[in-house]
Amino acid sequence: MRSRRVILAFYYTATLIIALYASYTIFSKSYSLTLAYGDTYISDEIYYVDTSRRILENIFGVSIQYYNYSGKTNSDYYNLEHPPLGKYIIGFNMVVCGDRPVCWRLPGVIEASLMPIILYVAYATLGSTLAPLAGAIAALTLASDPILYRVSSIAILDIHLAFFTCISIALAVRSRFISSITVASLALAVKISGVGTLIGALMNLYRLDSIRSRLNHIIVATLIAILVALALHAPLIEYFGAKKIIDETLNAIRWHTTSRPPDGPPSSSPSGWILNVAPFIFTFNPVPVYAEVNTLIHVIALAFSLYILVLGLFGGLRDYTLSAPLFYAGIMLAYWAVFIAGNRTLYSFYAVQLAPAAAGTMAEILLLAWNGRGLVGEKS
Repeated sequence: MRSRRVILAFYYTATLIIALYASYTIFSKSYSLTLAYGDTYISDEIYYVDTSRRILENIFGVSIQYYNYSGKTNSDYYNLEHPPLGKYIIGFNMVVCGDRPVCWRLPGVIEASLMPIILYVAYATLGSTLAPLAGAIAALTLASDPILYRVSSIAILDIHLAFFTCISIALAVRSRFISSITVASLALAVKISGVGTLIGALMNLYRLDSIRSRLNHIIVATLIAILVALALHAPLIEYFGAKKIIDETLNAIRWHTTSRPPDGPPSSSPSGWILNVAPFIFTFNPVPVYAEVNTLIHVIALAFSLYILVLGLFGGLRDYTLSAPLFYAGIMLAYWAVFIAGNRTLYSFYAVQLAPAAAGTMAEILLLAWNGRGLVGEKS
């Protein structure tokens, strides 16, 4: 008995060390890029950082030492085509750390480096023999996906979207469905494309035993999403008025389903992201930084998630307990809906939202191969 406990302790310790190594790898790569960029805006940072600064100063009345770097947006521009949470995060760190490029980017660097640990804990504590190994695989998968450390090295909204997606997946893995939906609503409060995360969280409700329970969860999910949106938009509503926020939200939906001018940055379809077709270029200085994924991992995750989605449509998921593949499918469905609706200029850095879902899918493939069911966790 004692030797078994020693072996288990070694097993958990070894897999935890792997997860911590994955976390450190992401942090070191992302932070090194962050420092290398210097005191200038990189790519779309100018929109999010400048409006974060404007929100702090004009809406919240925060007085700190503000700086201007390599440009400035119009004084009446507040980036209302996107929800506000990501800009609140950037602005909060300006208050805590200062209005400097490294401070704008630091939240994303930290969030990216936490993701391997979050997924490791979610899977390692399931109770299955291979659960700690599955957690370590999820962590290593994240560390091997270059899009994560590259996107997290700059202050754009998508890394915050990916972070809340990761937490939502982890909670769904542990059968904490209401909590998962709540965090998915936070993803939606960063970017409208967070709807893909919310779809994934809702699809996880198939694991509940009764239709009534699923309907109750959907009703609660709707209320949560509305309350989260109202709470986070409240400062903007007070400043601009409800009508302007509603109008801007409707305009944002039209904007998201419309292609950008053809002379813009490289763009591709969601399947193109997986194959690194026309990857988005963040900068060429000090080195070229492309928004590229680990194609092998994402091809496997996409194929498996499509298989699970088709299986679910024909009622074949009842004997399986899976989570992350449904998030991958939900996110892909959301982006393909935008593409089909008319926006042909989708950028590959959007795929960072898929990174935690791909990592979780790799872990769940292992568990499914081991026990024939997938996740072994508590039912709510």
